[in-house]
Amino acid sequence: MIDIRIVGNRETESWLKRQQETLLSSDFNCRFSSMAAPVEATEPPNVWLIDADGSEALPLREIIAELHTNDGIAKAPIVVVGKSMTTQLASEAMAAGARRFLVKPLTSRMLASTCQELGISHSPMPRTALILEDRQATHEAIREHLATRSIEILPASSIQAAFDLLTQHDPDVIVVSHYSDLMSYRKLSALLRFFPQSSGIPVFFTTDDITDSEARDLLSLTETNTHCATYADLPRLILEVTNQRVGRATSGGRLYDILYEREQEHLALNHHAIVSMADSAGQITEVNRNFCDTSQYSETELLGQNHRILKSGYHSPDFYRDLWQTISRGDVWKGEICNRAKDGRYYWVSSTIVPFLDSRKRPYKYIAIRKDITHVKTSEHRGELYGQLARLVSGASAQVLSGDWADVPEILQSALQPLCRFLGIYHVSIKLHQTDHLFAKGNRPAVDSSHNASLSITGFDTTGSERQADDCYKIETTLRADRTELGSLELLTRQNALKDVPRAQGLIDILGSVISNSLARWMSEFYQERDRERLRKAQSFANIGTWEWNLETNDLFWTGTIPVIFGYPEGDLETSYENFITAVHPDDRAKVEAGIAAAIEHDEPYRIEHRVVWPDGTVRLLLEAGAVIRSDDGMAKQMLGIVQDVTQAHEAKQQLALQTRLLNILHDSLTAFIREGKFRATLDSMLESLLELTSSEFGFLAEVLHDGEKTPYLRVQSISNIPWGPSSEEMYSRVGTDRFELFGLDSVIGESVREGKVVSVDETRSGELFTGLPEGHPEIRTFLSVPVFIGSDLVGVFALANRDSGYDQSLINFLRPFAANYGVIINSQRMIDMGETNRMSLTHAKLQADQANRAKSEFLSSMSHELRTPMNAILGFGQLLESDPELNDDQQDSVNEILSASKHLLELINEVLDLARIESGKLELSLETIPVRAITDEALTFVRLSAEKRGIQISIRNMGTLRVAADWTRLKQALLNLLSNAVKYNRVDGSILIEAKPHGSAWVDIRVTDTGPGIPESRIPELFQPFNRLGAELGHIEGTGIGLSLTRRLVELMGGSIGVTSAIGEGSTFWIRLPVERLHTSTNAEPSIDYGQSQTLSGERTSNKKRSILYIEDNPANLKLVERIVQRQRDFSLISAITAEEGLNLARACQPDLILLDINLPDLDGYVVLDKLKAQVPPNNAPVIALTANAMHSEVRRGKNAGFDDYLTKPINIAELTNTLGKYLG
Repeated sequence: MIDIRIVGNRETESWLKRQQETLLSSDFNCRFSSMAAPVEATEPPNVWLIDADGSEALPLREIIAELHTNDGIAKAPIVVVGKSMTTQLASEAMAAGARRFLVKPLTSRMLASTCQELGISHSPMPRTALILEDRQATHEAIREHLATRSIEILPASSIQAAFDLLTQHDPDVIVVSHYSDLMSYRKLSALLRFFPQSSGIPVFFTTDDITDSEARDLLSLTETNTHCATYADLPRLILEVTNQRVGRATSGGRLYDILYEREQEHLALNHHAIVSMADSAGQITEVNRNFCDTSQYSETELLGQNHRILKSGYHSPDFYRDLWQTISRGDVWKGEICNRAKDGRYYWVSSTIVPFLDSRKRPYKYIAIRKDITHVKTSEHRGELYGQLARLVSGASAQVLSGDWADVPEILQSALQPLCRFLGIYHVSIKLHQTDHLFAKGNRPAVDSSHNASLSITGFDTTGSERQADDCYKIETTLRADRTELGSLELLTRQNALKDVPRAQGLIDILGSVISNSLARWMSEFYQERDRERLRKAQSFANIGTWEWNLETNDLFWTGTIPVIFGYPEGDLETSYENFITAVHPDDRAKVEAGIAAAIEHDEPYRIEHRVVWPDGTVRLLLEAGAVIRSDDGMAKQMLGIVQDVTQAHEAKQQLALQTRLLNILHDSLTAFIREGKFRATLDSMLESLLELTSSEFGFLAEVLHDGEKTPYLRVQSISNIPWGPSSEEMYSRVGTDRFELFGLDSVIGESVREGKVVSVDETRSGELFTGLPEGHPEIRTFLSVPVFIGSDLVGVFALANRDSGYDQSLINFLRPFAANYGVIINSQRMIDMGETNRMSLTHAKLQADQANRAKSEFLSSMSHELRTPMNAILGFGQLLESDPELNDDQQDSVNEILSASKHLLELINEVLDLARIESGKLELSLETIPVRAITDEALTFVRLSAEKRGIQISIRNMGTLRVAADWTRLKQALLNLLSNAVKYNRVDGSILIEAKPHGSAWVDIRVTDTGPGIPESRIPELFQPFNRLGAELGHIEGTGIGLSLTRRLVELMGGSIGVTSAIGEGSTFWIRLPVERLHTSTNAEPSIDYGQSQTLSGERTSNKKRSILYIEDNPANLKLVERIVQRQRDFSLISAITAEEGLNLARACQPDLILLDINLPDLDGYVVLDKLKAQVPPNNAPVIALTANAMHSEVRRGKNAGFDDYLTKPINIAELTNTLGKYLG
């Protein structure tokens, strides 16, 4: 941008405002200063332009002089402009220091030419000066002067150095300042003109101050290209001389103007077009900025490349071959090319390629000028797409409009396929607010081998079959007909295929409108056809047809059902009155014709039943009804009517009457049998009624029995009396007895017994099957034999004969209730006959059961004793070892294992005995009112330790003051069982919740909830089966499998119930439901519960004398165990006897303080020993405690009733024994 300061008046300022935009476009930045105001001392411009016509107030010389007074401003050249140039004005301007004078009108070209002459340009060309100066200071001063005009310097300190530089460089000027060589200026100038590289270069001789004589002398050295200048003027003169040389090189101003014009044209071309140049081989040698911007390639990437770098693949090889052939022969090529940019974008250009030809008319380079026409091509493409889309929409619409409702999905799919392929649609979804079976086939993703788009027709409330991918695009329009919204049309595609198509949505909306109206039409047609089809089916199902008879033209119309009613295939009977009346049964024709005549002539109602005869001879019963339509004058014009096949209804009515009669017969027979118990009389009545009901001549009822070899035979219980001679009378007298029985059932009569199926014989077969009948016996024309079953057992048979119409399957089905009733009566009579036998068998069975129960009790008692005896030693000595402080850890662990296994076995024994007592009904309960919280706390004392070992938290909730009616001991046993299971089968660090809730007003539920693994619902019924542990026996958790069964029995004995709910992975809840407290019982007092520690014998005694204990026991292990236990008590001593006799003697002699007595002694029963002890003289008042393995409840009760002061069972519990001893001896 060249900065110009214009000085003038208002007219000058107005001109500048008008031309400002033009000047700026030519890269001239012009600013205005008024002549009336002093010039500001700002940064100097590149050029001063003074309007001589605006200097009326101030002479031109004074204006220029004012500029010269400011050295900074005056450095810029001054140009004067005026309307005309006079000698006086020009002389004045030149004298004042102006460099040029321009005549108005002033143009940007004139300014550009003047600036170039003055060495000022938009892009100043660099100038190079070779300086011959051997003084360093002067050299630096010259460098500074030249640097102000951007002139580069080639320094030379000698003449030889200067010539060496000329061989290497091509300077614009040579400046000779000072040198030490002995050579004159004249000779140096001659050498410079002689040397080819410098012969045409301007030479400046310069010093600090040049006089006129010196200048003339220097200028005389040569005719041209020699100049004199001071150091200050040197930069300006260099630029002027070099610019003048450029002007002379253009053959004067005209050549410069041409070049300038070409430069501007080239500038305009570069701004407007995409230009590139290539050599003869097609390699790119030059590109403009537009080329780079459009192709996205940098100039560096393009130079040296072939134009194939832009090849898009759109054009064929022939296209490029023709292009190259055209320009290769020197012709200009014009055309449109699709190129591809670096980023993959396609763009179109209108291209002109001009070859540059050499003297032999051969191209040596090419210039290609292009214009980007992508937007034009896009518009053309969009127009083509719109036209193609419009044609496809029109075609699809036409096909849709011509479609039929019966093939809606196929029509839509076929019509839309071309459009779908064009737009890349993979699925078409039609969603309707109201769907019907009309579109049932449309809801399918039908994609065939031709990659057609799939189609789905669904409701908005159902999930369609469209497969919407993450990158799918949806084209949609609303389906609306007659201002009613039907639904929506959705076209699913991978990309928006409509973005390049103008007004495409409008076409889709048109297609949607066509589909909407077609759907509405199809729905209407479908509903009409559906209604017609429903009517046709309804008429077909109901065997109803309609007819219309035009009485004026005698034309008759009937629906397709009427031929079927008349026995013809649908549509196979010609519509005529003659065909109708011919089909009517001959006996009913007169009645039908009379009815029709009465309706037409007398307007009577037409309703008549008549028969028709089908072509195959079948007779059907029809019901007809009709009415006559008359004109205003009463003339009959048309008769309308319906006809219905009522054969089945008529037969059903008859069948219903027969079934009613049959049911009445069966009801009366069964009632009479139950009330009176007369088997034979009931069967005789049943047979008589059966013959009448089936219109049979005779028959019989028989019972099926089996002999010792399981061979069936018949005992006739009732038979028709058809005497045919003297022998028949005697035979009938044996009916119902073992003297009227039929064996060898190999005839037709016995076939139903042998085969277990119904046997029916018609007249065509009866003659050959029923031969050899007694003389006088009526012939058998038709026959039916029906077996009678109770379950799978054949118990009887009944037979009928001589029904005129025979015995068909419908009659056999009809008689099934009779057969069932007859079987019930036979079975009932058999049960009556077996009643007495059953009563005797039951009495005998009861005796056997009582004996077995006693044997079981004896066995359990024996087992209890035999098992508890060795258990006493195991558990007792184990407890002694457990308390031994000298045991190491391994020994202590082994003792714990022995005690655990022993206790487990003892629990099993106790539970078996309890279960046995419950089953034998000998478990006694003492019901009382029990606080739920108190008994829960007592039960918890037994499981808290084991729960703490496994980290299980126990919590109690909602107990309150709830009470239940139960046996304290047994309820505690039941709760303990549930709590033990909740601990054993819980997870580590789990929890147990115990709560009680009222259940209604009469019950209380006690619930135990754990966080164990849960129980499968299918296995819950097995929980309460004895010895069933649901597979836990394979695990590490001990148990008997009896606990829950015993708990259930105990709870049920107390009038309650037990149940469980469980969830796998969450836990189980067991509940016990018991009645609330009883208000009117004699056991309302709460039991006293001691929660403290058991009494021990280590406390202080009133006497220091040892108390003696006599132990009578035949088992050495038990003796040794008790001896060890007593040895640990400092205040006791033990005396032992292994026989009853020895024990009695010791008791008499030693007078012990307490006696421990085993009941099962080898020489004498323990109860006898007790009696003898109490009868000794002197009397022994020492307490006698039974210590025995007899742990049955009955045994304990017997022992206490016999007089034992206490009763302890084996295995011995050491704490219990020591507490008992302390109780009696403490």
